Amino acid sequence: MVTTERAGERPARPGSRRRGRRPWWLLALAVVTVATVVYLVSAYVPPDMATSRIPPRDATHYALLVAHIFTAAVATVAGLAQFWPWLRSRHPVLHRWTGRAYFFAGVFPSGLLALPVIAYAPFGASNQAALLMLDVAWLFTGVAGYRAVRQRRYADHRRWMIRNYALTLGSLMSRVWGPLVTLAALPQLGDVPYRGDAHGLALNHDIASGGAWLGLIVNMIIAEWYIQRRYGVPRAVSARPRSGHGSASTPAAR
Repeated sequence: MVTTERAGERPARPGSRRRGRRPWWLLALAVVTVATVVYLVSAYVPPDMATSRIPPRDATHYALLVAHIFTAAVATVAGLAQFWPWLRSRHPVLHRWTGRAYFFAGVFPSGLLALPVIAYAPFGASNQAALLMLDVAWLFTGVAGYRAVRQRRYADHRRWMIRNYALTLGSLMSRVWGPLVTLAALPQLGDVPYRGDAHGLALNHDIASGGAWLGLIVNMIIAEWYIQRRYGVPRAVSARPRSGHGSASTPAAR
């Protein structure tokens, strides 16, 4: 039986999708994201420990950090292409190959490399906890999205990949939140634990931790809001026995 609605996805309302609508917000996101990636990666081309934006503890830490950053850059750029409607509709084969590059050359290796990088992170336990939560959620949502598309659960796949790409951008957004956290901390310079030291270890730890947590939490809130607004709550597909048959079937199984 052929159906026009995939399981778990609510039907589009009349007029909810307009043909020819240009995703200007996606274009703006692409420009800002690519510019930020180029800026962050530029410190590691060519690789030089003296120009690292994160103080490396040793050569091993630096090598892992560089590998993590470049695979994360692949995920960030490839992920932008995944969300472009024109690519999905006109070039589905290219969309699939870009998705494979996003996961196998970006998210998966970068997420695994992030684990030892987090252990080396120099900005305190709170920062490490935020980075670990971000990384675990990044890997989990990536694997969930990949499993969904392999099982042809395309509605679930889209939801998981929206969450996953929001986490991909979490690290970039932590750089945006950093200056705002700094502004919030400056009035407290005279208090414990800063004691007037604008370049102290405690202040640097708080800035890094605040930016990391905000990059994680705010991005996930925005992703869930978008999913609910765009796709709604997935509807459960109930199994109803056919008359005269002893077995149950669902629309997804026919």
